[in-house]
Amino acid sequence: MAQTIWIHKLSDKQKAEADGMEYICEHLFQAVEQSGKLTKAKGWNMVPNASSKEGGSYRALFCDSCGKNYTAGHVRMAKDAVLV
Repeated sequence: MAQTIWIHKLSDKQKAEADGMEYICEHLFQAVEQSGKLTKAKGWNMVPNASSKEGGSYRALFCDSCGKNYTAGHVRMAKDAVLV
């Protein structure tokens, strides 16, 4: 069974820090909340067409764990506010 990967939308400023990706996985989101910034680290996995079950496609940045477990159609949007 595939793992659902929750993604969070980035602010315009953070998109530049994330190599142009518009969303990050839950694990990277938690790291940003703890450190206050998005730090490029080993394990960044850019997925320019991460797809959801509903057919949406997102430019997303995943951690190693999410990158390894990603399967097309298993991405969901988180309900949290946009990171600023």
